[in-house]
Amino acid sequence: MKLVVRLCGFIVLALGIAATVAGLALPWTLSGGLHPDLTTIAGIAFLGPLLCLLCLAYARHEPRRFRLIAAVAAVAAVAALLVAVGLARLVSPGAGVAVGGPLTVAGTAFAALGWILLLVAGPGRIAPTGRRSWLAGAVTVALVLLTAFIGIDWAREGRFVDATTAGAQPSGSAPAWPLQLAGVQLVGVHNELVILRGTDGIRAVWLGTGTTAWQYLRSDLPSSTAGLVDGAVVVVFGTDDGILVTALDAGTGAERFSRRFASGKMATVRAAGRIAVLSNLGIGAGDLLGIDARDGALSWRWAPERNGGPCDVTDLASTSDTVAVAMRCRATGVDDMAVGLTADSGAERWSWHAIQRTNPELRVFAVGAGFVTVTGVPHRATYMDAVTGSVGARHDAAGALTVAAGAVLLYAEPSADRPHLAAVDARTGGVKWDVALPGLGGHQPLTGAADGERAHLLWRSADGALRLVTVATENGAMPSSPRTIACPTACPATTAVAAGAGHTAVTVHDPKATTLYLTVP
Repeated sequence: MKLVVRLCGFIVLALGIAATVAGLALPWTLSGGLHPDLTTIAGIAFLGPLLCLLCLAYARHEPRRFRLIAAVAAVAAVAALLVAVGLARLVSPGAGVAVGGPLTVAGTAFAALGWILLLVAGPGRIAPTGRRSWLAGAVTVALVLLTAFIGIDWAREGRFVDATTAGAQPSGSAPAWPLQLAGVQLVGVHNELVILRGTDGIRAVWLGTGTTAWQYLRSDLPSSTAGLVDGAVVVVFGTDDGILVTALDAGTGAERFSRRFASGKMATVRAAGRIAVLSNLGIGAGDLLGIDARDGALSWRWAPERNGGPCDVTDLASTSDTVAVAMRCRATGVDDMAVGLTADSGAERWSWHAIQRTNPELRVFAVGAGFVTVTGVPHRATYMDAVTGSVGARHDAAGALTVAAGAVLLYAEPSADRPHLAAVDARTGGVKWDVALPGLGGHQPLTGAADGERAHLLWRSADGALRLVTVATENGAMPSSPRTIACPTACPATTAVAAGAGHTAVTVHDPKATTLYLTVP
């Protein structure tokens, strides 16, 4: 029995020494690949691997003092462990916990455990003899490697992540809307779920009951944006030197991938087929990234630049094969333009320059198989083919709010006398229908979303009351009268509407708070 214990102790000790050396050689942070200072590395190396080897050599020549030597070596290994743990805890989560620190901690812990086993077994031979010894050695190696893998994975990710997956949809009656939930962004609607982003991650809520279906929360990194792409929720977290992009199955919450990229801040995630297009908005937007939403591969990186200078990104839209980037470039005077990129490679397909260069920034909408740019005062809309960029019909925008709905653009125009909605065919510029909205005089259109054959637009009155208008995009028919969206007190100005799979979700959010109010009409 002592032979088996002694053999296991020696194996654990040897693996611990190797792991400590490897951990000290590898980076401790993902950002910058930083290591501890040389003095600290030397201290851990002396208390751990070097002293272990010296004690082994000394014990070989002084077997009568073996237990005393083993005790001293175990105490030294514990001291190295405490130093390594203290240093590893100082690594900023925003810098990313690399494998070096956790591996060093695991190595010093195994070295201490190995000496304790040798202390218990006492001096003697360690050569394995017989099947029992070989089996014990193999099991020891497997257990050490498994424990190290689990421990390192927990130290790098597991301690920061609180994730669950969805089970069967619970039965129960619909809750009393609105519900106050943790969140700052309405990401979208997926089947029977509404997806919300909070500062700490993603939550999916059952539309029928208002209960949480799944969640993915992080305590180490703040989230910056999220979007639905190819059946996944792609969420972006900010790090010290870039971003962490995590894709979660929208239906179950199961993680597809989690990868870091060198990048600036991101403000939006758009879907272009299976490619997640990540971009910042405004001045100094930085590079756009195209990331495969299935495996996290970086498909392309594109810099919004013209004439030797950076451009502001003012808007973004996408079809399944093209990404349209609206920009304002200032290197040689103000130039509003749109650039079409291939979704799978990021190569430039076409560019279009606005004729009117006035204060309102260029907007772009994906409509059917093309895009519509809106610019100038009064607003002028121009249709262009998504693949070739060839320009088609132009028309005057017929409202203060524009919502893309299939092959048409919906314009919402406020008025004290006749607030109305108009649908314009994007290809021809012809008005398909125009309907008045009685009872909404004095209301202002805020936002909207389309889902198949219906569109949903949110209006706000002067006193803050919200009304949701639903219309058929084909003819403007309203299946029901405008519905009131309740708020616990005065409705905040920040609102969002999402639609999908026959469901609609509305959120109102105070920009200074980290909670929002969700209503499912």
